[in-house]
Amino acid sequence: MVATQVVPLFEAHLKSEDDAMGSKISKQVSFLAQETVIAPVGAKCSVGTAVVVGLNMTLGTGPLTLPFAFAQAGLILGSVFLGFCCLLAYITATFIIETLMLENADRFEQAEEEWFVRSEALHDGADGMGLKELMRQRRPDKVYKIRERIEMGEMGRRVFPWIFHRLLYMCIFLHIFGCLCVYSVALVAAVESFLPEETADRGVVVLGLAAVLLPLSLVNVQKLRELQFLIMILRALAILALIGGGCYVAATSEAGGEAVGESSTPEGEVEADGDVWMWGRIPLANPARLPCLYSNTVLAFMVHHALPGYVAPLDRSSDAPKAVAVSYIVAYAILLVLAGTALWAFGVDVPPLYNLAFSQLPQVVNKLLRGYPLSLIAVYPVIAISLRNNLMNFFGVAPPDGDGKATGKDLAASAIASMPPLCVAYFTSNVQGIIKIFAGYFGLSLMLFWPCMLLKYTRESIAAATDDFPLKSRWGTNTVVAAVGAAWATAIMFNTYRFFLA
Repeated sequence: MVATQVVPLFEAHLKSEDDAMGSKISKQVSFLAQETVIAPVGAKCSVGTAVVVGLNMTLGTGPLTLPFAFAQAGLILGSVFLGFCCLLAYITATFIIETLMLENADRFEQAEEEWFVRSEALHDGADGMGLKELMRQRRPDKVYKIRERIEMGEMGRRVFPWIFHRLLYMCIFLHIFGCLCVYSVALVAAVESFLPEETADRGVVVLGLAAVLLPLSLVNVQKLRELQFLIMILRALAILALIGGGCYVAATSEAGGEAVGESSTPEGEVEADGDVWMWGRIPLANPARLPCLYSNTVLAFMVHHALPGYVAPLDRSSDAPKAVAVSYIVAYAILLVLAGTALWAFGVDVPPLYNLAFSQLPQVVNKLLRGYPLSLIAVYPVIAISLRNNLMNFFGVAPPDGDGKATGKDLAASAIASMPPLCVAYFTSNVQGIIKIFAGYFGLSLMLFWPCMLLKYTRESIAAATDDFPLKSRWGTNTVVAAVGAAWATAIMFNTYRFFLA
């Protein structure tokens, strides 16, 4: 068949939505696109599973560190600021989801070009771009389909100039490394709390955790589903115990006529003590300590680097924004209640790791709370896998096949990603210092700045962005993007001033 006959025949088949030949052509292109996939999405999952994974990430260290941050910044300021950051995080998460969809669509259209060439449909002056537009209109389910789990760093490699690509990877590496350091410190502290003080050996604890976490970091994320649900149940029990423990401490302190966190401000009256507004022993607002709050908030809601891992396998990709929104809203409500009860019980005297504040509770409950960080065992491998895959993409090495056996290359990459943070935990327990540096700069940039840049460059470089499609972010307007960029720049300057100059 000559080219001039192929093009009209292709258009005729494609314009007929019920035409068997049109479906056959789109399936052939889909097959070609699937052949080019580097990181398959793996087994499909429901919205509920994605929400559980999202909650496991947002509630990983948040219940441990945010109560301390609220005690520094105040309950009212903390509540408003936490909600504002949650909204910003959701907005930029939709930017990542749109970028994931568009780069998958671009992969499909590259496969279209190959099919056209094989069919000789682009010869003799045929309009390839017109055929692509026709495919988007008639077969959007084929074009706008997530076939590949594209990590955030790989997204940047496909659309960014060289220097932006390298800077994005640097932020990813440093933030994920910081997260894993925080998890490692919390895990080590939890294990040590169960050991007799005279026999606790931090080196042995670190080696034991390494023996557990390294094998889990070799597993495909989708294969950790059962563990995610089990850990979510245990985490829910621990969070309820944290909330109940705070209420118990507050009630018994008031009944006994003494407060854990003493204050000269009479109950029921709001009073300013310098820059700090107090209501009884509860701090309401302290703007000077806002950097501590937003660093901890970023650590909780900055899951963008891991989003492709748990939204790409959704049964219906259009549910991705819903899964993220539900996990954020539920996490916000839980963290708010938890912080409120912490301030009611301890005032400004909340410890940096909140689960260590309940020595006066019954031994069984105290042990449960001290062991709460052990639930991070479900989150640590997910984050380590994200770091590993980004490292491998950066160096041009294919990530592990989720359905195959781990190779020596996979083992080495997983060890490089998951083991150094445990080494950091061996030398330091200053969790808040780690959070201020890694989350306050690199995590903040990944949550606000880089999603805006990815959206901008992806929309400019991928033709499929011009059409409407299910995962196109309604927040991706120039005004919203500019506002998010301004929030990022303001936070960076404020954090730098308070951290280095004040």
